[in-house]
Amino acid sequence: LKDPEFEPDFVRNKSFAAAGLCSWAINIVKFYEVFCDVEPKRKALAAANAELAAAQVKLSKIKAKIKELDDNLAELTRQFEEATAAKLKCQQEAEATAQTISLANRLVNGLSSEKVRWAESVQRMKLEELTLPGDVLLTASYLSYVGCFSRNYRTDLFDEK
Repeated sequence: LKDPEFEPDFVRNKSFAAAGLCSWAINIVKFYEVFCDVEPKRKALAAANAELAAAQVKLSKIKAKIKELDDNLAELTRQFEEATAAKLKCQQEAEATAQTISLANRLVNGLSSEKVRWAESVQRMKLEELTLPGDVLLTASYLSYVGCFSRNYRTDLFDEK
């Protein structure tokens, strides 16, 4: 091929058929050179495509796992928020109950001092119960006696004692 006389134009002057054969031989050698240069690149491309396919399969599995984990996280977050809301509600109810208990204790403590006064009042009323019929009789007799007098005269009688 390096021979300057092995050119299709030069050979065509000698023989037209030999020029075609010369051109074919040159093209086959060039094809072989290009093929030798391109074939490793084709093999590298096929290997890279295989790696890409494997990586895409791995990527799809990882994306599926991430989606599953995100769904799980969303569910756990929802449960946490529900639990937090329930806890807050219970704390509010406990605070309201504690306040009610505090108010009840204040009321009971406030009324405990009244217990003594009430006990004294009960004792006094039991003693008055013994004299009640006589008091009623005296009051009725007084009203029947002074009922016919004028108001001024009754007031004077009452004030005299």
